[in-house]
Order: sequence, then C-alpha cells, then structure tokens
Amino acid sequence: MGKPFDFVHQNVVIKIPIRLILLLPFTAYLLWEYYWFKQVGLHFIQWHTHLAVYVYVWLVGAVCFVAFLQKGSFEKIQKAFLIFTSLVFSLLIAEIFLGFSGQLFTQTEKDSGVYSSPFNASDKTYYHLWPATQKEHWLTKPEFSFWRPTNSKGLPDSEWPTAKKQNEKRILTMGDSFTEGDGAPNDSSYVALLRQKLLARDTGFSVFNAGVCGSDPFNNYVVLRDCLLVYKPDMIIEAIGSNDMNTDIALRGGMERFQKDGSVKYFAAPWWEPLYAISYVSRVFFRLAGYNELLVKNKMSEEQEAEVNAKTIDLFKQFAALCRQNHIRLAVVLRPDKYEVKDNRYSYNFSPLLHQLQADTTLQVLDLLPAYRSYLNNKQADPFAYYWVMDGHHNARGYEMMAQTIFENLAPWLSDTTTVAPQ
Repeated sequence: MGKPFDFVHQNVVIKIPIRLILLLPFTAYLLWEYYWFKQVGLHFIQWHTHLAVYVYVWLVGAVCFVAFLQKGSFEKIQKAFLIFTSLVFSLLIAEIFLGFSGQLFTQTEKDSGVYSSPFNASDKTYYHLWPATQKEHWLTKPEFSFWRPTNSKGLPDSEWPTAKKQNEKRILTMGDSFTEGDGAPNDSSYVALLRQKLLARDTGFSVFNAGVCGSDPFNNYVVLRDCLLVYKPDMIIEAIGSNDMNTDIALRGGMERFQKDGSVKYFAAPWWEPLYAISYVSRVFFRLAGYNELLVKNKMSEEQEAEVNAKTIDLFKQFAALCRQNHIRLAVVLRPDKYEVKDNRYSYNFSPLLHQLQADTTLQVLDLLPAYRSYLNNKQADPFAYYWVMDGHHNARGYEMMAQTIFENLAPWLSDTTTVAPQ
C-alpha cells in the first residue's frame, strides 16, 4: 500500500504514492460537502454525510497511528489501532441503525429528510408570510398533503377586499399552523369551520385566515401592525400554545429579533450544533444530558421562563393597545396539544401570562383545554383521534372541535358589535 505508483509522462517517470491516490476521492468529497455547507448551511447534511463522518475519523486516526509508528512499539500501536478501528466501526454500525430507525430524527428530518437549524431565521424581512407570488402552496408531511391558496399578502386565504360592506363584521384569525389548518383540507381548517358556523347565524360575518405555519405571537403582531390594519377588522383571534413559549420565543427572542436594517435575527445556536446535526449517535448523549431536538433543555430554568414571560406580557400589552387604538376587540386563545389534553395540563406554565391578560378587561382570554376535555367527554372520544399520529397537528375532526369550542365560548363577544373605544 505504501509503494509508489509509476506514472510515465513524456518518458519521465513520476512516482505518486499510493496513499495520495487513495486520499484524492476523500479529499474531493470533503471539498464538495464544504461547498454545499457554504451554500445552504446545515441543510447540506444527507444520509451519506452521517456515514462519512466515521470514515474521516478513521482516516485521521490511521494517519496519527502511522506517525506514532516512527516513535513507539509496533505491537502496542497495532493493538491500539485495532481497538480504535473496532470502536469507529461500532459507532458506524450504530449510526446506520439509528438512521434506519428514525428514532432520533428532528421534526424537519421526518417531514422533509433534511436537517434544519431551529436557530436559522428563514425570513428575509420582518414578515413571516408565504411568498405572495406563488398564488398557492401545499402543506405536505409524510402523513398528508393539503393544498392552500396564497393571497397577495402571503396569507393562506382568498383575496380580501379592503372596503367593508355596511354592517359587515370582520374577524381576523391569527396564529401558527393550527390557525392555518395544517393537517386538514382547506375547507376543514378551524377558521373555515368557524366561518361556516358564524354565517349560519349571521350573514354579516367575514372571517379571514391570517395564520401562517411557523409563526408566533411576535410575528403576528408585526404583520398586523404593518400590513393588516387596512382591512379594518372588528375582532382579532390570536391563538397561542405551549410551543410558542417553549420553542419559538425561547429560541427566537421577542421584539429584539427584528433588526433595524429590516432583517430578523434569532438567538445564536450552541457551538456544538454541527455535531448534533451530523451524528445520530451524538444525539443519544445529548438526549441523556437533557437536551431536546431544539438544542435546549427540556425544562426551562426559572430565569429563562421569567424572561419569556416578561417579553410575552410586554408584547400583549402592545397588542392590546394597538387593538384599542383601532377599535378592535382582541381575543387570546390558549390551544393544547394532544398530550396536554390527555394529561389535563399545559407543558408550559401559563399562569403568569394569564394573570396579566385577565387583568385587562378590554380583551378576552379563552383557555381551550377544559373546553376540549368537555367536548371529548361528551362524545366519549379518545383525544388522540383528533390529532395526526406522527405530525401532531389536528386532523379535520380536531379542527371541528377547535372551531366549535371557540364558537361557543366567544359567542357573547361575537354577537356584540360594539367596538372598543381607543384610550
């Protein structure tokens, strides 16, 4: 293996070491992967990247052992090299097994097969919206694929007229994927079903869907403030869940994420994220250390929770003030996921936020957790039947439950057309 390869060119013999020839494809692969890393960040990671890590670890180790041969005992170094090779090979087999099992995949890897950093701000502007030029988009996961329209504002709805009809009552629903209706056909989102229920009672209602997958209350506030007041809504329904608090706000920050240059910047990722992204085996140890797929501890510290609460409370003060200034009623809806319904408690402690929100008599707070449990008890139904198994979003039955419980609990407000006086 160490003998040179003779390459004859114009009667000149050029000796090329065999090791160099063997290293050329590995070097080319490494340069290719580095190129794609510079182009797309951690999205460059594919199944072969996971395996290549162990090959390169072995190659580096092999070079080191060859260097040590010049200075040490052959038998000892050979034994150490065999142990090293066995360890690397075992880790490679474990990596292959974990890759096939999918047990340690992140949600984006399950959905699209690609690792996506939760700390990467994909928005190029302040506004988390769908590309308005597409006219349509699809919500596609391994379990389903559903079509959506995209209007000129980048929202999953038909075009909205700016001029209001006489006696028209406009409700603007805001939130994340549960508001957009991820997991159900376009006509089976909670917004579409709520629209049907309201129109059956009063044809003066118009219900607009301003929910966008992946958004959070800070995104929604900025979009409302800068883009949607022109539609003169009479009521805003802002839906939030534990995921908004535990992940979105915890990773993205509050209003400070919106930079002066018009861009968006999240908190910095931990230095070890590339290791987590490129190795399933490493994720075993990170899980044992208490980190989840978002690279944060499964349970927030008291300081982190206090910071998230402070930012969110301040946000809703601004939200409520903006609504009062524009004669808009504000309803804040707490939405549980399937495990929270089953356990009858939220994974995030909403008590400090609820205390502040309920103190503001100009807005309405609706907690759907008891409403969901009552709805399911009446039907003697399993809560898991109202959510997708893998994805975790509502299915069409779940959105019917969401629409019905919101409709019933906000009925007094929805029937009252009196606007809120600005302060």
